[in-house]
Amino acid sequence: MDINCYSRRLLSPFHGVQQVLSIPGGIAESLDGHDWKLYVADERIISHTGLSEVRYGDWNPQNGRQRSRIRGASSFELIETVGEQLIQALECHAQDVPFPAADRFECWLLDGENRQPLALLNSTLRDHSLSEVDTPAWHPGGASGRGFHSEAGETSDLAALIRQTAGKAPSACWFKREKSGCGIDADGMCIPAETFPPLLLQSAWSIPEHQRMVSDYLDWQAPWLLQLELDKALRKKLEKAAWKRPQETSRVYRLFPVVFDNKGLTVTRVKARILQETPSTKRISEPFYPFVNE
Repeated sequence: MDINCYSRRLLSPFHGVQQVLSIPGGIAESLDGHDWKLYVADERIISHTGLSEVRYGDWNPQNGRQRSRIRGASSFELIETVGEQLIQALECHAQDVPFPAADRFECWLLDGENRQPLALLNSTLRDHSLSEVDTPAWHPGGASGRGFHSEAGETSDLAALIRQTAGKAPSACWFKREKSGCGIDADGMCIPAETFPPLLLQSAWSIPEHQRMVSDYLDWQAPWLLQLELDKALRKKLEKAAWKRPQETSRVYRLFPVVFDNKGLTVTRVKARILQETPSTKRISEPFYPFVNE
């Protein structure tokens, strides 16, 4: 059985890394490396139902499979076959998360003055370098902005800062990122790796208030940013910030490629468990992100 395991960033803006396991006719996705959503997307299913995919169910290594109710599907036997194959593949490969990143094609909003990458807008598995980006803009909303607060400004202030920095006529550019970190644009020009902000948003600002607001935002994003490949110094800094968000860190820690402060992670997970068991604490449900089968 042909099994493909990879990951892709959730944008825009960045709010984590989605793990994907695909087989012919089926795909499984996870936002935390533990709970998986299973879909059957065989062409024969599409011809019978008119749907692009059918939700087969959920799976995790602790509770196993939970089937979804499939109504009126004439290809029930095919759905069951592909679903069982997905589960077999997960049983073999789910423990290998985080999977390697496959979204190597990146669309960046550019700084209006120096034309350098300012903020990551999108990433894909395939080349979209020739496609135009209509009115490119970066918004720290949705899951990536909910709950963020800073004495230097709110998400609306941050969005305004990025919009102002992009200039009156904002533009974006597609790059193919190589393993070395450099980026190749549509004209074949190579952009050095250090030109691209490692935290997917420009982190160095000349005005102290702006610097504090951006730094606070990136610290707040730490549980998600730790899912990226980062250098040791930056990762250690983000770990300290992530421990301040115990519930989100506990949810996604399986997707950290490496952890330097293992004791800190253990303490953070204990805090998350205590908060989970506190009656007055409202549990924030995980947002649903439908899969994109490129």
